[in-house]
Amino acid sequence: MDDLKMQKQTLKKAYKKTKRKHITPWKILAIICAVVMIVSIPLSILLQKFDNTMAARFGGSFWKLQNEDANAQYYTSDFNSAEEMVNYGLALTQQVEAEGAALLMNNNNALPLAADAKVSTFSNSSVNLVYGGTGSGNIDASTADTLRTALEKVGVTVNPTLWDFYTVGAGKDYARSKSGTVAKSSEVTAEVPWDVYTDEVKDSVAQYGDAAIVTLSRVGGEGADLSYGEVNYLALDENEKAMLQNVAEMKKNGTVKKTILLINSANALQVDFLKNNEYDIDAALWIGDVGISGINAVAEILTGKVNPSGSLVDTYCYDNFSAPAMWNFTPTTYEGYVEGGDVSAKAKSYMIYQEGIYVGYKYYETRYEDFVTGNGNAGDYAYGDIVAYPFGYGMSYTNFDISDMNVSYNAADDTYTVTVKVTNTGDMAGKKTVQVYVQSPYTDYDKQNGVEKSAVSLVGFGKTGMIEPGASETLSMTVNKRDIASYDTYGAGTYILDAGDYYFTAATDAHNAVNNILAAKGYTVESTNGKMTADGNADLTYTWTEDALDTTTYATSENGTAITNQLSCADPNLYEGIEETVTWLSRSDWNGTLPTETVKLALTELLKKDLKDIRYDPADYESVDMPTLGAKNGVKLYDMIGLDYNDPKWDELLDQMTFDEMNSLIGDAFHWTMPVKSVEAPGTRDENGPQGLTASLLGNDKSQLTATAFTSEDVMAATFNTEIMTEIGKVIGNNCLEADIACLYGPGNNIHRTPYGGRNFEYYSEDGFLSGMMSAYEVKAIQDKGVHVVMKHFALNDCEQDRIGLGVWLNEQAAREVYLKAFQAPVEVGNANGVMIAYTRWGAVWSGGNYGLVTGILRNEWGCDGMVITDNVLTQYVNGPDGVLAGVSIYDAMMSFVTDTLPKYKNDPVIVTAMREACHHNLYAIANSCGMNGVGADTTIKVTRPTVVTMSIIIACASTFFCLLGIVMWIIGGIKFRKTEEYKAYKDFKKSLKAAKKA
Repeated sequence: MDDLKMQKQTLKKAYKKTKRKHITPWKILAIICAVVMIVSIPLSILLQKFDNTMAARFGGSFWKLQNEDANAQYYTSDFNSAEEMVNYGLALTQQVEAEGAALLMNNNNALPLAADAKVSTFSNSSVNLVYGGTGSGNIDASTADTLRTALEKVGVTVNPTLWDFYTVGAGKDYARSKSGTVAKSSEVTAEVPWDVYTDEVKDSVAQYGDAAIVTLSRVGGEGADLSYGEVNYLALDENEKAMLQNVAEMKKNGTVKKTILLINSANALQVDFLKNNEYDIDAALWIGDVGISGINAVAEILTGKVNPSGSLVDTYCYDNFSAPAMWNFTPTTYEGYVEGGDVSAKAKSYMIYQEGIYVGYKYYETRYEDFVTGNGNAGDYAYGDIVAYPFGYGMSYTNFDISDMNVSYNAADDTYTVTVKVTNTGDMAGKKTVQVYVQSPYTDYDKQNGVEKSAVSLVGFGKTGMIEPGASETLSMTVNKRDIASYDTYGAGTYILDAGDYYFTAATDAHNAVNNILAAKGYTVESTNGKMTADGNADLTYTWTEDALDTTTYATSENGTAITNQLSCADPNLYEGIEETVTWLSRSDWNGTLPTETVKLALTELLKKDLKDIRYDPADYESVDMPTLGAKNGVKLYDMIGLDYNDPKWDELLDQMTFDEMNSLIGDAFHWTMPVKSVEAPGTRDENGPQGLTASLLGNDKSQLTATAFTSEDVMAATFNTEIMTEIGKVIGNNCLEADIACLYGPGNNIHRTPYGGRNFEYYSEDGFLSGMMSAYEVKAIQDKGVHVVMKHFALNDCEQDRIGLGVWLNEQAAREVYLKAFQAPVEVGNANGVMIAYTRWGAVWSGGNYGLVTGILRNEWGCDGMVITDNVLTQYVNGPDGVLAGVSIYDAMMSFVTDTLPKYKNDPVIVTAMREACHHNLYAIANSCGMNGVGADTTIKVTRPTVVTMSIIIACASTFFCLLGIVMWIIGGIKFRKTEEYKAYKDFKKSLKAAKKA
């Protein structure tokens, strides 16, 4: 028995050893590779689907230049090194803040502080400044100075005990939270309750009592507006009130000598606490979002090393809810909407811009004039109880006198030249902004046809150089007469000039402008029984008369295109799918037309049809021939450099493209444009940049180290200095060159419709003219470096609530004179050649699917031939067919909705023709960009994949191959194993044992 057992063990051991030899290695290989395959195949598919994002985040590219021409450098840096560029950007950001910060209040010359002052910096915000907003426009300010280090650099000593209380003591627990990329809700105030302050902290102030510097910060970002319901984020919270009250007590008992307020916010703070100055504040300085080095300029302003010269770009109010737009700032759901019904959730809400053109100062100042003159049923309008600091307002440490106004008309170019003499009558050198406003007559024709007129509209501005005490400078400003014309939506359907008296005035701010014009009309504080807030200066006005209504001169754009109504689809009173009537706010009857509730709009069959994700119907279009695809004409994109958009040679080039190449170029463009092999077109790398190149997705890319984080755009605009804007554009353009970025998603050109817009930090102003003109100089300088600019978000992305799909209803006059005007000047004056389309809808029609907006106005009227790109495609209504037909040329598509949809229309010549024209726009932009650097006559393109994607494909393929190999060899090994002597001997032995047991 022992012999049999020993024999069995010997045979079994040989059996297993042979099995391991023939089967086990392949079995292990197959199992391991199967596990890797199960993981790697879906991962590879996912990485290929999001290859753009992977390349942006982890590096890599989609093309390589073969036979690259080192001499083909069409755009080169203005700097000798990246270090020189960075230092220049730091100095420029500081200059922007120095000229943009606006001094609002300076009682008893509280500022500037003594150079050796000892100060206490109050509020959690003082150690946690807002350098920029959040979201895609986010900046990296990790290396920026703090308020303390900035003050210490100019010689001021900062209370260390109080500072440490906020940074490492009990106060640190109340720090503002760090936001993610896209906000889901408004930020909240994060001030330290007064009972948390220890006696040691409070007692420390006495030694640093030359001034208490209180910082009030607010931050906004992409994805959410600032709260304005039960909590008003732009008003003081209870902890801030308690802090200010206790600081006031310290001043009262002599612990501190003066209180200085810093308003660190791109959103206009509600300053009701300054109305009666209940906290005994001595000086207030608006500083906005300060960027990478702006806080250093703030410190220099506080100590008088810099004389402030900024002017507000928003009206600052005691009551932010006084803005008529606030009645229609909450998205409203259409009556009749049913979840899961005919209308998608992304199309259920709307917002009516019922205030029309009366945004910001155009409301406050116009109603003020009508109150003074007794017109328009203005009611008992107490301007001084509502407006704290008007648009354009900003004080100085010196005084200026503006005189000798002269106006001349230049018939050759249809412009006015306005000159004034600016004299420094104080005792400190400084700069001064002069603003030119126009008043157009408000006539019976206007009242009958619904044409609204602001009491004053900004139409020009200029800023002096540094003027020494006692010295003067003559400032010359140009006004384009086109900017005086009004858009007549319901009458002529174009721009008009009314018959009647027109006024120019040179003013310090919008309110001063109205008072000057009132003075020219004979009104004074005395004659109006105190209705006027101050007497104006009639000498700073100029009057002329237009003899007849002119409906033709400005009915043609500067490039010769007829201007007619293009946006009736967004006007409830013109669109057939809306049964309700909207009453627009009108100065003919302020009290009778001021919104007091939101108009309820009900879904109709036509409205539901127009709210569909894809509206394209072939029956609506004339038939066309299928364009040529895949021709072999031998034309390269290199051959197109410098050629006009309408050059016939473009047809030869476009004939060479295949449908798949067009689909890729148009629809697969999340932060890249794809290369096109048939025409040897390189791809390009694109990135965000309202405050400069943000590199938000660049990971450890070198641009993160070299890009300048500028101030918020409102601070840029508050400089009223176009030369500074040119320098900003120069730096951003060079930053992009250094980072190999050929297309910039920015600047932001939407409007501060209310103070609560989440992205106000990346938009310039409440005024379309100022926004457009300041942007024009910035954009031109960026594009001069070969960086294609796509201004965002075109248009009506003036809030973040329901921004993906929100329907905006407004009349065309408001659209053209306020919201589109901010984009128009950069195109017509600054040669901007692209925009980023907003998620919003014009009425029911997605912005990118609005032919009147994109092709009618942007392309035809303004002459924009470059890229029109969408915002990130996260939803199906941002669709391919409607977009390319309307004039969109490329999709910033993280998701594959577009590249999956357009091939369904591969045999539709209408869509394919539109795709061809979209590619024409894209390739025209690339041909004239720095993306062509290195591309010479003999350069070709090799299409590649990003390394991370390539590796994932290799791993997926290799694991699949070796898994299959392992299985096959496992099977073969099994067959071979069964033929071995060891296998047979062991099996025969087991059979014999089994037979013996039966016997």
